[in-house]
Amino acid sequence: MEKVKSSYIIKLIILGFFLSLISTVFVMKLIFAISTITMPDFTGMTIEKAQKKASRMKIDLKVDAEDFSRFYARGYVMQQDISKGTKIKKGRTLYVLVSKGSKLVRIPSITGQPKNTSLVLLKNNGLNAGYETAIESGVFKEDYIIAQSPAAGQEAPAGISINFLRSSGKKGYNYMMPDLRGKDIFTVFDSMRRSNLLIEKIEIEINENLASGSIISQQPGPGYMVNGSKHITLKASVKESDEKLKKRIIKINYVNPSQVPQLIKITVLSLNGSETVYNEVAQPNEEINVNATVRGASLVQIFNGTELVKETEMSN
Repeated sequence: MEKVKSSYIIKLIILGFFLSLISTVFVMKLIFAISTITMPDFTGMTIEKAQKKASRMKIDLKVDAEDFSRFYARGYVMQQDISKGTKIKKGRTLYVLVSKGSKLVRIPSITGQPKNTSLVLLKNNGLNAGYETAIESGVFKEDYIIAQSPAAGQEAPAGISINFLRSSGKKGYNYMMPDLRGKDIFTVFDSMRRSNLLIEKIEIEINENLASGSIISQQPGPGYMVNGSKHITLKASVKESDEKLKKRIIKINYVNPSQVPQLIKITVLSLNGSETVYNEVAQPNEEINVNATVRGASLVQIFNGTELVKETEMSN
């Protein structure tokens, strides 16, 4: 009887132990469940609203840093260091990044600048190119900016777009190519410039029967329609016995006036033929000094990219 009684007591003790263990686990899970919360999303809230919500949820919200933003107004939460949906204990510290609003920049002047230069200026100042409208202009060269909006000098948030009005150049005119054969090449230079036509290349042919500089052939030929975009090639005669056509060296000096690097090409035309003496990217305000060998009078053409920006005739 005593053995049965002892066995019964032992069973009660074991059962009590297990019941106590189960109760402890249940209580601990309950306590953990009560003290655990799901991290909400504070981004897009004002810092004041975020702090109030965090306080109610027993989250220790602290501002870690502030930074400029194109997307969030000043005082709004941009980021948080614990992702939304994460299970955390109450009292956990959450660090947030708060917006200082858009950074203000001063709008640069792009009026009177080439389009490619203007786009670089806008990008360097944290601005974007907006709507572009092109109109004909007898004042501004082709692809130069006539006007902009907003105006230069104003302070504006970084990342805004600047709209601009671009020149498409003068109204294009077509000319019928005349017969230039037998004419003096430098007389032709003058007439071509008045019509905004570009002589791109001169080829030389030795001929003792024609005066030096007489045009022997041309491309395009007589009767073809040409305009400023059509480049012209001329072949001219040279008399080797002509004392006026001794070869000489000319010095060419040019400074890149652009505020950004530009591809500069310098071409020299004379009765020594045509020669490109410089074709490289020049840095802003970089001085270019080159020499060229010429015969007789010469024509120096300087291109900024594909645009002829300067043309100088150098007499013999």
